[in-house]
Formats: sequence, C-alpha cells, structure tokens
Amino acid sequence: MSRLRVGVVGVGHLGKEHARILAALPDVELVGVVDPNVPQVEMVAQRCNTRAFRDHHALLPLVDAAVIAAPTSHHAALAADFLARGLPLLVEKPMAVTVRQAEEMIELAEKHNTLLQIGHIERFNPAFEELRRHPLQPKFITCERYSGFSGRSTDIGVVLDLMIHDLDLVLALVQAPVRTVEALGVAVLGGNEDLAQARVTFSNGCVADLKASRVHPTPVRCMHVFGPEGVAGVDFARRHLTLMQPAEHLRQRQIDTRRLDAPALASLKMELFGRHVQVQELDCNSGDQLTRELQEFLHCVRTGQRPRVDGAAGRDALALAGRILDSLRTHRWEGTADGPAGPWHLPAPRGLLFIPPSQPMAA
Repeated sequence: MSRLRVGVVGVGHLGKEHARILAALPDVELVGVVDPNVPQVEMVAQRCNTRAFRDHHALLPLVDAAVIAAPTSHHAALAADFLARGLPLLVEKPMAVTVRQAEEMIELAEKHNTLLQIGHIERFNPAFEELRRHPLQPKFITCERYSGFSGRSTDIGVVLDLMIHDLDLVLALVQAPVRTVEALGVAVLGGNEDLAQARVTFSNGCVADLKASRVHPTPVRCMHVFGPEGVAGVDFARRHLTLMQPAEHLRQRQIDTRRLDAPALASLKMELFGRHVQVQELDCNSGDQLTRELQEFLHCVRTGQRPRVDGAAGRDALALAGRILDSLRTHRWEGTADGPAGPWHLPAPRGLLFIPPSQPMAA
C-alpha cells in the first residue's frame, strides 16, 4: 500500500500532536508542517523529520490530504484552498466561526467530491464508544467540562472552546431536533465568556444541562446519561464508564419505601447498590482518542467511507453553540429589560465575598 502524503497546518498545542502521531504511522508520509511562528514550526518539523513552511500554499501541491489545526478564525479560509483542489481535510473543532462558513466548507467538499471530517475528538474516546454499544435511551443528560486557563483559543469563548465537545456528543446521542435553548455566561477575564451554562430541550422530550468553564481550579470532563434502562456515567479523562440499572424487582415496582418499616429501610440502605441497583464499572483504555481519530480519517481517505463526524455534524454542533451564545448574550441578570445583560454586564457587587489574606509587597 502506498503511503499517504499528509500535511498539518497549525502546529501549536494540538497541531504538534497531530504531526507527532502522523509522523509515526507507517502508512503515512508527513510531507510538511505549516505555521507562521517560525521557531515553533521549525522545532516541530525537526522533531517529526519533515519540512517546515510558513505559508500553506506551498503545501497544496505536495499532499494527498491535510489536517487543519490553526486558530478557529482561520479555518474557513484555509479549508477553502484545500477543498477547492479536492484534497481531503480533517479540520479541528469548531470547524468555523459561523454556520455560514461551515455551510460553505460543506458545499466546497461536495462540489469537489472530497472528504471533510471535523475533529470532535471525544467521539473517539473509548468510554464514549463503549457507551454507544449499550441500549440506553437518553432522556436527561448532564455534562461538565472544566479546565484552568490555558492561554489558548482566546479568539473564541468557552462555548466554542470547550462546551462544543459536549454539544456534539449530546447531538449524537439524542438524534432529535432542538426545541428550546436557555443559557447564561460570564466573561471573567475580559473578551469572550469564560463560564457558561445551558439547558437544551429536544423535540423527543430529552433535556440536556451543560456546564463549561476555563477558569476552574481542577479539570473535569464528565457526562451522565439517564434513561428508562438506567444511568451511565462517562469520565472522559479516565476513559471510564459506569453503568447502573435497577434490578428486576425494582423494574416491577415490588418495593415501596413508604410502606417499609425501620429494619427494612435500614436493609435497603445497606444493600441498595448491588442487590437493588446493579452496577458495572468499565475501564476503556484501548488507545488514545487522537490516534483513533487520525486513523479513521486516513481510512476514510483511502476507502471513501463517510467519517462518523462529517461536516454536517460539525455544522450542527456549531449551530447549537450559536443558539447558546445568542441566549447567554441576552440573559437578563435581574429580569428587567433595562438591567444588566450578557456575559460582560453583571449586577454591581455588594462587596467582597471574603477578605483575602494580605499580600506581600512587590520588591
């Protein structure tokens, strides 16, 4: 089998990892990496034994496919140059800044009969893949995705930076049109929102509550899915899946706690998990998700198979993110039309929440 000639555009925090993995794959020739940051691109090129370019145009005639991991604001313009030549693309999430840009990227890929895959990496998390194998009908979903401030992706807020991971996962699970969206957010560090919370209601009755923060002291990446079959908890960081289901006697409603005496209640409390609620813990450490995502991309390039996260899926996640941003930007903190609204204008504080310890004076 001939080696696929692949290039990576944007070799910052995530792009350099794309380059590292691609350079190690035996069926791939990493022909070049692109970034305007000369020291960075030269360092990555040296580590990956490939060529460094400052401009993506030089890469166009050299590759069979490419990965775009540049800042989001550049995705649409970069993608257009590759797609217009019929070159398959993996574009990091979010695929664009606006839905219109996303639509134009999809139209270009269709016009030139080429592949467009979007880098929603959590779809390839082994714990999420395992969840999809179980017959759970989502009726209530909670998502929490918190991180510290990384200094990256400052051109977008936390909705497009972090929450969009979970928006894509929820859409993949629910498979129904969105009915309503309510959201609020706060810009802690200026610029775009750094904290956000949203409630999304679907036409099939499912409700999803999503929280995201990029100013959190400890990282959290988890999801809980509730359905008539039971409950699933996904820890994306640990790649761990917890499944809980009621035992058959609970399904048949043979227990009514209102009618139990004290000893029976005590017994129920002690034996709840195991006898009454069955629990299964699954460690799903079958490879890292970025490698799995890249392997699927390369397989789709070779075979013409449709990727699990195509341009339409990326557009749908972006469209839902847009509705959330519209809602949080108009949220009225005091419920009045002339009061503070949106992530930049909160009610005036009443004072300090606590008195911090005195700080040593700077020398």
